[in-house]
Amino acid sequence: MSDSLTAAMQMGVSMDALVKKLGGVAEGGKNLTIKVEDRARPYLDHAVAGFIDGPPTSVVAFVLSGKDPGAEAWRRFTLSQVAPYTYELGVFPTPFHNGQDPLSPGVPPSSSRRH
Repeated sequence: MSDSLTAAMQMGVSMDALVKKLGGVAEGGKNLTIKVEDRARPYLDHAVAGFIDGPPTSVVAFVLSGKDPGAEAWRRFTLSQVAPYTYELGVFPTPFHNGQDPLSPGVPPSSSRRH
């Protein structure tokens, strides 16, 4: 993952605005191309609520939390490198209803917390 991509990540903006912003990022003198997976399109209105680096042995550069503007729900997004200078925004469409743990890897946040 590039430092320029990391520097361009922004909290509070919509996923749509983030995709547009990241498309203007240059890496090695070349602008990045940011694609959106078809199943992520309905969720582009979600606001970036958090992000972390993806696993080092994966094509996933970032895991992002997106807050649903119409509900107290969050969805997990991924930004994956799919080709040189090309990234794709994907989504795990199942909503999580815990704003503290929407970035927990692998398991829904509600099942990883003891009450």
